[in-house]
Amino acid sequence: MKTSTADSLEYLKLGLLCKSKNDAQNAELYFKKAIEIDPLCSDAYENIGDLYKEHHFMQDAKKCYAMAIKLNPNQLTSYIPLGQIYQGDNDMQSALFCFEKALEINPDIAQTYTSIGNLYFADGNLTQAKPYYQKAISLNPASYESYNNFASCFMYQNKLKQAKKYYKKALEINPKGSLSLYNLSLISLLEKEYISGFNQYRHRYSHEVRGSSLGGVAYPPTLLTPNDDISEKTLYISHEQGLGDTIQFIRFLPFFLEKNAHILCYVPPSLKKLFEYNYPEVEFVLPKTNISFDYNFPMLEAPYLLGTSYETIPYGEKYIRVHPEDAAAFQAKHDICKTKKKIGICYRGSQGANAVKNRSLELEYLLSYLNKLQGSFELYSLQYERTPQEDALLKAHNVNNLGVHIQDFYDTALGIDAMDLLISIDTSFLHLCGAMGKESFALVKFSPDWRWGLQGSTSKWYESITIIRQKAMGDWENVLDTLLVLLKEKL
Repeated sequence: MKTSTADSLEYLKLGLLCKSKNDAQNAELYFKKAIEIDPLCSDAYENIGDLYKEHHFMQDAKKCYAMAIKLNPNQLTSYIPLGQIYQGDNDMQSALFCFEKALEINPDIAQTYTSIGNLYFADGNLTQAKPYYQKAISLNPASYESYNNFASCFMYQNKLKQAKKYYKKALEINPKGSLSLYNLSLISLLEKEYISGFNQYRHRYSHEVRGSSLGGVAYPPTLLTPNDDISEKTLYISHEQGLGDTIQFIRFLPFFLEKNAHILCYVPPSLKKLFEYNYPEVEFVLPKTNISFDYNFPMLEAPYLLGTSYETIPYGEKYIRVHPEDAAAFQAKHDICKTKKKIGICYRGSQGANAVKNRSLELEYLLSYLNKLQGSFELYSLQYERTPQEDALLKAHNVNNLGVHIQDFYDTALGIDAMDLLISIDTSFLHLCGAMGKESFALVKFSPDWRWGLQGSTSKWYESITIIRQKAMGDWENVLDTLLVLLKEKL
């Protein structure tokens, strides 16, 4: 460590004392005073970086850690948090440099191996992540994080038995570890054990899992049980997680109405028109509206409260419609073909969604397969978010670009209604196709969301959807080969 003057050390000690008492304001003042006396005090810069990182001023923290390292290139404890900030910025190369530098300085720190494992895990390189978690566990057998993340590698490789084993190891270290309990609930749901799975799924409410917020949910949620009487009560039920989740779970609202409950429901504006048409008995509200209610919970709580099992999923055939006059007007306005089969496509989700990275499909690759079915159908793109390059590609392949006319999910539903067949990756568009009972092919990644299960080509959630699964991570070739065979049969 760089040496400091006696006065600088005293201010550094005072700063550390305040930091230990969560007095960030005075801690920062003392650390800055230490730097004022000794501009070479790398420890003071590092501690200010810790304060900024804890309070989410990441760019300021990055500068402080970088200065600490500049003053002392062997400042081990600055490399790891700096690498974590780079990882948060999706600068994986800089993050890996920091972590590997930390290993050079001291190869026996478990957290460094965990951090590298997390880096590879976030990038989808599960095989590369595993040995780093194993090394971290060997150095620190009491590392809850390492066991939990090691288990997650197995879960995303569909090796559920091993995943359960290591989640349980993590829970031996931390019996209240919400992240491991939550992940075990996902395995239960994957295995279609819905009664226990949705009960365990409530662990997502913990700060460890959800972070600081959860959409439009009024927190804390009311932890009702299936036996609680909600008759004559006002329920505030809110959108949670993705748009597809809300489309999937909106089907449960009528069951609460049957129990004589009054429902206030928040959904994002893009869904409001569609849902108001289909559920006129429900009062849809905007977030931060001045409302009063007896109980509140997010929409994905519904299966738990209603005791839903996989066998009793309701409305698997159809529960979303559009007005017939709107449908006719849409088809007339956009000159929808009447002489050929019409196929609609959606090849990725929102451009801003990190979760979509491994379930999106390159448009050009999809079109190269569909072009093999010449002349037997008319192709339409219902992709809402597109790049200029994708618009040009659609034009070059003579694909009707209905996406340019879509403003919200009601417009999307009109486009879906006009099609004979839909093809989609796993995104909100696919859920809407299923909710409308339209015959669709779901192109699903190797490690699927729990709602699709691990096996089979059908789902009780959506009877009109045929699931085509990757046989290995990233293997879209097999998926598209199968799609082509099924399309030939249909056409």
